[in-house]
Amino acid sequence: METQSKESIAEYRQLHPADLADRLQRLPVEEARDIVVRLPSSIAAAAIAELEHEPSSELLSTLSSEQVAGFLGRMSSTDAADVAGDLTDEQRAETLADLPPDQSARVNALLQYPSDTAGGIMSDRFISLRADQTIQQCQEMLRGRDDVQSDDVSYLYVTDAKQKLLGVVSLRDLVFKKPERRIEEIMNRDVRSIRVDADQEEIARQFEHYHYLALPVLDHLGRIVGIVRANDVIEVAQDEATEDMQLMVGLSGEERALTPWHKSIRTRLPWLCVNLATAFLAAAVVGLFEQTIARWTVLAIFLPIVAGQGGNSGAQTLTVIIRDLALGEISRGDGRKALLKELMLGTANGLAIGLVVGVISYFWKGQAILGMVVGLAMLLNMIAAALSGVLIPFGLRAAKVDPALASSIFVTTVTDVAGFFFFLGLATLALRWWGGVI
Repeated sequence: METQSKESIAEYRQLHPADLADRLQRLPVEEARDIVVRLPSSIAAAAIAELEHEPSSELLSTLSSEQVAGFLGRMSSTDAADVAGDLTDEQRAETLADLPPDQSARVNALLQYPSDTAGGIMSDRFISLRADQTIQQCQEMLRGRDDVQSDDVSYLYVTDAKQKLLGVVSLRDLVFKKPERRIEEIMNRDVRSIRVDADQEEIARQFEHYHYLALPVLDHLGRIVGIVRANDVIEVAQDEATEDMQLMVGLSGEERALTPWHKSIRTRLPWLCVNLATAFLAAAVVGLFEQTIARWTVLAIFLPIVAGQGGNSGAQTLTVIIRDLALGEISRGDGRKALLKELMLGTANGLAIGLVVGVISYFWKGQAILGMVVGLAMLLNMIAAALSGVLIPFGLRAAKVDPALASSIFVTTVTDVAGFFFFLGLATLALRWWGGVI
């Protein structure tokens, strides 16, 4: 057994930190803990930095503050701050007290910023130069530093004595310009930057639109406190896309396939109850037309067709609108254009699908009036789907609510209720006018 255990540890040591993290978060937490404490600290620390939020919290809760501090001490300040954010308040305070004072101060500084802001995702690793230095002095300074990593030199930032951002210098200019020239002569003074409290979703949009490699992060006094790199933003974009996708169907935005069931039910059940309430609303509409269905029983066959097609059409519209809202590709003045476009699509699709369904209904049941009722109801419901697919997310945004927040539940409610009402209402009118020939 001991030999087998040693072989397992040797196998874990060969894994990439991301692969090791994936293995650990699939294991029972006690088993994962036993592996972590037996691995070399540097390997364990790299894997812990790759863990997702919930597995990280569970694993860290089984370790002492001294053990956690040992792992944090082998991470960058940025990774250490991310991991420390997964600790309880009490364990975090004890762990930071066990870190060296300089690292503890840097981690504490990063923890002051909300996790969904520029300060929460930035790295405090960057290189700053002084405007009055010569290129040669800067080159000598950089050669004397052994802590510089490859991604620290995308840009070199020029600051004054108070760390206020003055400009930016590329590594290429620092290498190829004449060594006696001063930094202020070669720096670019037109520097794009972001505030430390900027929302991470807005930052992701800027990187996607302008293709930045990195952006400096400034505090309220204009001092540079860190940088956000493109690889940080990629992770943010993935998280935001996952959150929006889950919110559209009433999930928390943080659930994963291996999230414990008792945690998932707390976020799923409330929205399922909301969905149940909307289903009863649709059922109530059907209940208003019980006599119509009793007299013309064939209507029951076509109820799910009318409602289902409307729901699918609404989902198509909603997906396009939510995506463009999330990426900032729709401005305030574009709402009317989007609504007009979707109304035209809804009308065209409704005419086409309504005609097909009407013809099929006629040949299937041999009733021309039934085909007319089904076709017209389909057209009206597709228009309702287009309207709701645009107006619901725009309405949520106007109310300062995330447009992705369960929008699909509300759109489905509209298409179900409207579809049943249009179809059964038209059928009721048909029975009143042509009841003798049906």
